[in-house]
Amino acid sequence: MTKLSDRSDESLRCVHAAGDRLMSLSGLRYEGKFLSVGEYRRVHVMEFGSGPAVVLVHGAGSGGPAWHRQIAALAGDHRVIVLDIPMFGLSGMPERVYAPRLQVSDVILGVMDEMGIDVADIGGHSMGALGSIGALARAPDRFNRAMLIASPGFGRGLNVFLRVASVRFLQRFIDYSSRSARYFFFDHVEAQKSGPSEEREMWKELHFQVGNRDSGVETFNEGLRSFAGVFGQRDVLSGELASEIKSPTLLVWGDSDLIIPTRHSRRALDSIPDARLEVIENCGHIVQLESPGRVTELMVDWFGV
Repeated sequence: MTKLSDRSDESLRCVHAAGDRLMSLSGLRYEGKFLSVGEYRRVHVMEFGSGPAVVLVHGAGSGGPAWHRQIAALAGDHRVIVLDIPMFGLSGMPERVYAPRLQVSDVILGVMDEMGIDVADIGGHSMGALGSIGALARAPDRFNRAMLIASPGFGRGLNVFLRVASVRFLQRFIDYSSRSARYFFFDHVEAQKSGPSEEREMWKELHFQVGNRDSGVETFNEGLRSFAGVFGQRDVLSGELASEIKSPTLLVWGDSDLIIPTRHSRRALDSIPDARLEVIENCGHIVQLESPGRVTELMVDWFGV
């Protein structure tokens, strides 16, 4: 069970409370355990169900609760492993962020090792999809099928706000402690196609609390600088690296993604040897919120036993 009583930082308790409220919508709790994985001493991992293993990796700014609907749907006949990427959710802060794709893939493979998982299916969203690509390319024999949602890495295109926010000089003017500013970005850029709902407000609160946790603003800024610059994404995958992905891969994009351009989906489809593409209509970047039924249906079908 997740224990936070030994931590003095109130911000983590706020993250836990926000994530637990979101998980409760699917009758789940935001409770797991902390693993030591390589250089990362406190990686928070949740486990649900039994059967063939599925690893789920969230995107930047949130945590494992992002998958609550998909966890509930898969856990009846799968062993679902849900990790919090270091710096997000309840996981510890990394000492340094220098190569997100490689660092997140280290965490994925390390968690699998620690939990005795030789082979798994994997699903990743946004930054979690980029880390999943790193794991798929480095250890192709350890994965059956993959589902990559709104994945970076297939072009330099990126939302202009994130490109500007990656500039060191300008980062001092970005106020992560402002709930109104964080909510505005969520409403108008990240999930602009979803209508008002109780769940939407829970997502926004989780993103806000994660952005303000652990006094880690500089680490977050460092991570953004390593991922992007004024000209867009830094880590554009080569065709050779993409060809290392041997798993059948389902690519999922929203047709109105304002973070990672939907046009990159075609490049991804052409780059990964055994790939299929699903573009969801009237949907932005956070597809699990904006089209939860379709995403869950696709995942259950793709990872079906």
